[in-house]
Amino acid sequence: MTAELSARLMRLVLVICAARMLGALDYGKFSFALAFNSLFLILMDWGVHQLAVREIARKPDMVQKYIGNALILKITSIILTVLLIFTIISVSGKSYDVVLVVFLLSLSFSLNSFSELFKSVFQAFEEMKYDAYSTWIGNLLTTILGVLILIFSKNIIHLSFAYLIASLLNFFYCYFVITEKFTKIRMKIDLELMKFMFREGFPFGILFFFAMLYTYIDTVMLSFMKGDEVVGWYNAAYRLVFAVLFIPRATMKAVFPALSRYYKTSMKSFNDLFQMSFKIMLILGLPLSFAITLFADKIILLIYDQQYLNSIKALQILIWSSGLVFVTTVLTHTTRSADRQKFTAKIVAIGAFVNVVLNLILIHFFSYIGAAVATIATQLFTLIAHLVYVSKSLQKIPISKLFFKMVIVNVIIGLVVLFIKDFNWILAVFAGIAVYVPMLIVTKYFSKNEFKQFMDIFVTFKIRANKLQSKA
Repeated sequence: MTAELSARLMRLVLVICAARMLGALDYGKFSFALAFNSLFLILMDWGVHQLAVREIARKPDMVQKYIGNALILKITSIILTVLLIFTIISVSGKSYDVVLVVFLLSLSFSLNSFSELFKSVFQAFEEMKYDAYSTWIGNLLTTILGVLILIFSKNIIHLSFAYLIASLLNFFYCYFVITEKFTKIRMKIDLELMKFMFREGFPFGILFFFAMLYTYIDTVMLSFMKGDEVVGWYNAAYRLVFAVLFIPRATMKAVFPALSRYYKTSMKSFNDLFQMSFKIMLILGLPLSFAITLFADKIILLIYDQQYLNSIKALQILIWSSGLVFVTTVLTHTTRSADRQKFTAKIVAIGAFVNVVLNLILIHFFSYIGAAVATIATQLFTLIAHLVYVSKSLQKIPISKLFFKMVIVNVIIGLVVLFIKDFNWILAVFAGIAVYVPMLIVTKYFSKNEFKQFMDIFVTFKIRANKLQSKA
């Protein structure tokens, strides 16, 4: 989580610099190029690296055979995908600079796809430090090179080279670690294993594709329907939303291997870990959404400038999608760890279709505000479907009880914040945080056993920190 947090902050620095230095039009072009490439990520992977985390966590001795065959699939898929991306963007009618940026970023995405496969081994063995180092390397290099390029040239083509160089160096790091610490790479074809990868990995891939589709299709559609300046306003807000999503994604990245293992070895441990993860994401996601809604105007003006005033309304709407994602991420990782990825793939596929339809209608009438509303509607549908399914087939979720407590907590915090906001908005934020923890205790949001687990975690963390300090 430390790695993800620092990475998000680094990328946020790059986003702010790009938005301010490039202006809404060029920033919109670059955002379109990133979104356009993201729609093709499924063709580079087919869900293989996500499946690898689950399977290697269960069968560590399969790591060499699995990675070798996965690489064979990836090399073929990536070459074909890059050719497809370049062909489509070339005939799209976009300007030369956008076409070139899309192509360069497709090469960067390709290298990242290889790195993600190697990182699946780190995650499966729960050696998260190597995953963290890779995250730091990739994002630190991208940010440093990107900011330097923006200072000296303010050119989106040059900026795309920053992404490409950083991805290449990160790829070399991941390759070195996996060959030195885990397994040598041997690409020996195993047709039965490849069939298994396609059969079991395809739902992961479909899930990932449709998740990318309704995350980025709005940006692509806005570009073609309303122009790149509107894309710049919209993505200035959207990137701030992405910045807070490191919390559920980093948490569940660490939890997913344990959930996968517990599902086969101990249902009690599986249920306990799920319940804890669900409660934590719920108490983090909703208050964060509420707070950013209240302070959206101050946040946009502080981070960007007057040319992004139109981003305020977008942020106030989009941030609620992040609150939904906090909880949904727990549920989708739980279904995948329990071999129920086909259900999640179906729901996300339906959600993506609904999202495209809503975007076509709402963007036409309401521009980027319509795109934001479409995002909220899609996330809400996905969340409700998973709440019903997980409660019926895996683990009963006391959602009404938890929701009632969250309403009480957030209403009280909201009143405190609103009272202080007009005097000093920064003080209001800290006051809300100060009230939050006591309210969780008063409402008995966590059970005594869960509080004990928290204390055990802190004790373990302190012991490890002391050991590291002693070694230093």
